[in-house]
Amino acid sequence: MKTLSKILKFLLILGFVLGLVGCPWPKNDDDKPNPTPTLPSTPYDGFYNYPTGRVDPNNGRLTINNTIASEVLLFDGKVDKDAYLGTISSLGSVRVKLPEQKFYTIVAVQKAKYEERGAQAIQFSEMAYYSDTQTFTISVSPSAMWGGGNWVFDNFTKYWIEVRKADLSQNYAVIQPNAKRVTIPIEIDAIYDYSLYYSRALKYNSVIIAKAETSNPKKDNTAQVTTGALTFTTTIEDVDVSPTVKPFVLVKNESDKTVRVYYSQTQKANGAPGGDFVVTSGRQLIFTDFEAGNNTSNINFRALAWTPDNGGNRQVPAAQGMNMQINKTYIITIPRNENAADITVEEVDSSNYYD
Repeated sequence: MKTLSKILKFLLILGFVLGLVGCPWPKNDDDKPNPTPTLPSTPYDGFYNYPTGRVDPNNGRLTINNTIASEVLLFDGKVDKDAYLGTISSLGSVRVKLPEQKFYTIVAVQKAKYEERGAQAIQFSEMAYYSDTQTFTISVSPSAMWGGGNWVFDNFTKYWIEVRKADLSQNYAVIQPNAKRVTIPIEIDAIYDYSLYYSRALKYNSVIIAKAETSNPKKDNTAQVTTGALTFTTTIEDVDVSPTVKPFVLVKNESDKTVRVYYSQTQKANGAPGGDFVVTSGRQLIFTDFEAGNNTSNINFRALAWTPDNGGNRQVPAAQGMNMQINKTYIITIPRNENAADITVEEVDSSNYYD
């Protein structure tokens, strides 16, 4: 019995010692591991390259001006973290570098309103062209309002759709070809009279370099949402737009001068806003915004070297005069010798240049 009692005591003592060994010893505060700090989330988490975005003061060829006294956020096509382009200071400007030479939808919202309301901030949209060789400038002026309703667009056409205020003072939205369920916020009970303008992107040598516009007044309408109906939908079908595009001009500049293109006294460009568009020696570019019935003999070309003492500007000769027609392209060649009398015009079908 004594032996058994000793064994039991030994086991109890051993268990107590092992229990002490297994217990954690108190640590000083200095011994505690430092927890990884958790940064507070911001409205800009995940934004593309925030805060720089695609702003590039040295290489950017699209300048965007802010006309309002408030910071503005810029996006490509939609208000989305992956589409972030950059931030403009109050009444400031930025230069952005975009990945391709083509047309873009630039969307702007007020930064303060975005931080307060997120995607409900009222958007300002502008169609812009990005060129690898020429600079362009647009301006944005987003509203400080926010929208409790949604205006939804379904575009079943090959056309860009510019949704313009009826007085043409601004774009409500710019919808890319075949884009579905594009949604912008609008104010509840506000009335939006609008017109639709259709543009076809034009390609030359596989690069989009211009757009030609058409419209259909029969599709003009008024949008409104109410507390009982928070969504207004605009659907654009192929049958809504006739397959017509205004005439445009392809200039082949075989002279050794950089020239600007005019119709009478009006300078022409490629359909993008804010561009002093020129065609350099040896290049071929498309110029748009001509009307059916315009005559090619009113098209003239100007270069700094062509002063009045040096023969003046180069006018398309009357012998090459043609009344311009819808769905037609006019290929005008400025010859190497620069003689106006040797300028030629050829009429071809426009569909060869559609994207």
